[in-house]
Amino acid sequence: MEIIQENFKDLSFWRTLNPELSITNKKLQCDSLSSINEHLLSNVSDTLWRDGYLNCQTLYTEQELLPIRTAMELFHQRQIPQAFIYLYDETWTLFLRARTLLSNFLGDNYQILPHFWAWYIEPGKGKGWPPHRDSADRSVINLYGQEMLVSLSLWLPLTDATPENSCMSLLPLSYERQYNNPITDLSQIPLQDVLCLPAKAGSLLGWRQDLFHWGGKSHASAKSPRLSLSLEFQNAALDPLCEPLFNPEHPPAPEDRLNLILLQFEKYKHIADLPDITSTD
Repeated sequence: MEIIQENFKDLSFWRTLNPELSITNKKLQCDSLSSINEHLLSNVSDTLWRDGYLNCQTLYTEQELLPIRTAMELFHQRQIPQAFIYLYDETWTLFLRARTLLSNFLGDNYQILPHFWAWYIEPGKGKGWPPHRDSADRSVINLYGQEMLVSLSLWLPLTDATPENSCMSLLPLSYERQYNNPITDLSQIPLQDVLCLPAKAGSLLGWRQDLFHWGGKSHASAKSPRLSLSLEFQNAALDPLCEPLFNPEHPPAPEDRLNLILLQFEKYKHIADLPDITSTD
């Protein structure tokens, strides 16, 4: 981490480290994913409103994933925290390509919340985050007799996520609604109610932010690491859950991205093994 201690605030360091990726202040321009069509939206709407999650398998191509995955592999070799991948335009562009999905549930003017993370879970060594809800706030409100989604988390595996290498698991909302009290601890959940969600690289998983979920522990039999990204969104017609909010086509300026990454370190240090680089000048 010595090199990062000295250079992490220098954008030229990051540009040189991954020259195939870009760090700019330009408006992002990209096509929406053509695989997100009416048929897919209908299918995932059923699971989102019934059980609180959506599961869209293999939306992105290997060509789209490879540059970011390669950069994260380099980060791992250099012991650089994976969250720095959000310095690069291409990371934000991946999520912008899912605009059709997000607009369907959060409205055309949805915004990005200042919450994100990136994982590199080594085979047989690492694990995802413990059981939790992304937000204590209500993720759905009733407006004029109709339910409206307030916020949504998206999770994008860059490698195949399997039960062996730490895929996502959750408690379906339809099951939790049958309990007498809200779940606060995994020990309160009958094991048969847990839903495991293996996902191919380039899939998108998502959940309303009050859904109880967690990442598994990588088993010794895992054949590969699990690399993944997450980003959170909200309906901009409602009061901000957290500020600042960002236009998906205009992610934070490069200098602001650095500051946001350091804020993630502060927020998640209780559940992630992070180096102390925030105290450097």
